[in-house]
Amino acid sequence: MTGSELDRERGMDRGLDLDALTIAIEWENPRDVGTSWTDRALTALDAELAREQATGRGRPTVLYLYDANAIDPESIRRGLARSAPELEQRATLRLVATDGLTYYRLKNRGVELSTTPFTILLDSDASPQPGWLRGLLAPFVDPTLMVVAGVTSLAHFDLLSRTMAMVWIFDLPSEHTRSRGRVQMHANNFAVRTAFFQANPFPNTAAFKKQCGIWLADIVARGFGFLRTPDALVLHAPHAGFVFILWRAVQAGLDRDAKARYEGAGRLARLGYAGQVFFKKNYRSTRRILGHFREVGLPVWQVPASLAVAWIYYSTLAGAQLTSAVLDGLPDSARLRWILAGAEDRDTLESTSSRASE
Repeated sequence: MTGSELDRERGMDRGLDLDALTIAIEWENPRDVGTSWTDRALTALDAELAREQATGRGRPTVLYLYDANAIDPESIRRGLARSAPELEQRATLRLVATDGLTYYRLKNRGVELSTTPFTILLDSDASPQPGWLRGLLAPFVDPTLMVVAGVTSLAHFDLLSRTMAMVWIFDLPSEHTRSRGRVQMHANNFAVRTAFFQANPFPNTAAFKKQCGIWLADIVARGFGFLRTPDALVLHAPHAGFVFILWRAVQAGLDRDAKARYEGAGRLARLGYAGQVFFKKNYRSTRRILGHFREVGLPVWQVPASLAVAWIYYSTLAGAQLTSAVLDGLPDSARLRWILAGAEDRDTLESTSSRASE
């Protein structure tokens, strides 16, 4: 490590040196969420940079990475002009086209292009909350830390989003404090020492959304420093409707079975795991809805419908996991979403199928 990089680290607990930072943001999620959510994320990032630049120094590099076969870069530029017109003055801004890269590969590419000591990986529909930058970067004064993970909650506004905010993989904002130090992270909100991640990128596995967990388990097992902090919160866009929730349930079930295969579990064990998931997840979701519906603003009269949504989600997940264990995988599982939606064109189906096979 050079002397200037060491000075930058020592300054992380004072005014942040933003010249030492790259923020890499995938622009894949906007295919599934409305522009209102990406606009909120752009505005929130711009506001957070403004807060830190008032006391810190420098300008970070911000990379927006996208698949040139699926995303029009003008849509990104329009979002920036509409929601964060000053972001280009606060940061060195780059739009990075790729040829067919999807979620995890876009993140790998972002860190590969980074030339700064630290890189933050953020989702395009995740809105940083006040204190986010400092929360992610200040812990790096500990030279043993390679990764600092923030926390994520789902934004919510209706029955579906409130239900998923309670029962999905993200904690509610009130629960994050107790998660400090937990060995868990989400790929939508974390920071790394750039050189470390360049040498240890996300793996390319058959799972759709399990690379993050597989990667974390590996680096922790090899003794590298990791910290989860509740001081760096983002609000993630909610799921894009009921069809999307069903599709994610199928993908989550396939991922669970793929991960079990990856870890060497036999067929009988995988079948038992699917049954365990069915009972455990439905029981847990019932308890969470009954215990937290007031926190998310869910009216009492909607609680039965919320319970039904949660049970449908986790029963679909367990069913996909069980079927995958029986058949050793479900080919072209993304077709379920296409059939249910009834309006997606074949290009979108092929793009979605590509994501499912990542």
